[in-house]
Amino acid sequence: MKRIFISHNHRDSKTINLIKSIYCNPNHNLNFANKSLAAPIFNDHQHINRRPPTDSASKPVKQEISRLLNESDKLLVLIGPDTHSSLWVQWEINAFTSKHSSSNILMMRIPDNQTAGAPANARHLSIHNWDLKLLTQWVK
Repeated sequence: MKRIFISHNHRDSKTINLIKSIYCNPNHNLNFANKSLAAPIFNDHQHINRRPPTDSASKPVKQEISRLLNESDKLLVLIGPDTHSSLWVQWEINAFTSKHSSSNILMMRIPDNQTAGAPANARHLSIHNWDLKLLTQWVK
C-alpha cells in the first residue's frame, strides 16, 4: 500500500474530508496510507501553530511534517484558489523533492475548480482537474 502525504491549503479541507470518506468506503478501490498531519500542532500557549515555515516558532510543525514526508512514497498536492500563495504547500513540495523524485507528485485541482494555479516551485508539473479515476490509478 502506497503512503501518501496530502499537501493542501487548509481552506480546502472539505476536499480532504471527501478523499477520506472515499478511501474509508470498502466499496471503492482508492486505497492508501494517509501520511498527512492527523491533527494540528499547538504552540506553548495551546493555540494552533499557524506561523509560516520561515518563522522559528514553526520548528515543531516542520519537524513533524518532515517526518511524515520522509515516510511517504508520494505527494498529492490539492490545488485550490489560494494554493499558489501557500508558503506551507511550497515548503512541503520542496521538502518532499529533497528526498523523492518530482515524478512522485500529483497536482490535482479540488472539485469545482478548473482554473487554480500551482505554487511557483511546482509550475513545471502538470496540473490535473479533479479526477477520482486518475487519483485511484496514481495511488497504485
